[in-house]
Amino acid sequence: MANIKSAKKRIRVIEKKTQRNRRVKAHLKEIIKGFDAAVAEENKQEARDFLALAEKKLLQAGAKGTIHKNSASRKVSRLTKNFVKAFGADALKLNANPPAIPTAEEKAARKSEKEAAKAAALAKKRGGGKVAPAPEPYEATEALAEDVETAAEVQEPEAVEAESVETEADEATEAPAEDVETAEEVQEPEAVEAETKEE
Repeated sequence: MANIKSAKKRIRVIEKKTQRNRRVKAHLKEIIKGFDAAVAEENKQEARDFLALAEKKLLQAGAKGTIHKNSASRKVSRLTKNFVKAFGADALKLNANPPAIPTAEEKAARKSEKEAAKAAALAKKRGGGKVAPAPEPYEATEALAEDVETAAEVQEPEAVEAESVETEADEATEAPAEDVETAEEVQEPEAVEAETKEE
């Protein structure tokens, strides 16, 4: 087993390419079987469609290296030879129905579906099998309003405390005035005594 990071990556890449090549080769076999079946049934138009599709897919596989280019060319040549042998050279002039090639919009739709599926699988993997539903907009606003109300409730006691601090400060300012008055009262008997002495 590989220990180096790059070697581990190469193993993953090779496995991915192997799977892709197997899919392509299986698809090519299905197309060739369909062509052979159409030739056996003597269905000229269907055989022509399969021949066009086989030629396209074989040359693509040869260009990408899934199979050798010469092998792809040889197979196309043999299929064409079998077609001409069965239906004649004039049958090659038949218009083949073009293979189903997805449009740009269909490709974009497929891509978005794949991304959504990947995101859901990732969320499921991270969430331990549970996917949390997205909150609806009105629920979010209600939750926000509740948070604001609770925040206001929390702030109200502080406001009450601030008011009590202000009243204490007012009482503190009034207290020295009272002390001054009591001081005057205390001084008054002395003043009375001083007046009595003077007399």
